Amino acid sequence: MKYKLFRSLGSIDRDVKKHELVAVEYGRDIYEVTDALIKAASEDLAGMPGYEKYETAAYAPEPVKEFRRVKRYAYEMTGIVYPTYADKNILIEYGIIEEAECEG
Repeated sequence: MKYKLFRSLGSIDRDVKKHELVAVEYGRDIYEVTDALIKAASEDLAGMPGYEKYETAAYAPEPVKEFRRVKRYAYEMTGIVYPTYADKNILIEYGIIEEAECEG
């Protein structure tokens, strides 16, 4: 299977066409690529202007929640930026498209 990781502009329900592709991973299932997707999301955040000096992380992917309006993604995950001197962490939502891998 092929898994495409997209960074939203904050919420995966908004401006779906503006979401940015940040990683593509291949594996038998979502569980096989979970660690790679977490690392990709964390590294994506660490490389963004303004976040490069902060610690970053991401939660594991989970199926898109029923209340979501977006139908493009099979899975969602949340990236976290831990600002050094802030009252709150910064959360960025990611969407994951699952596709059958084309055999050539």
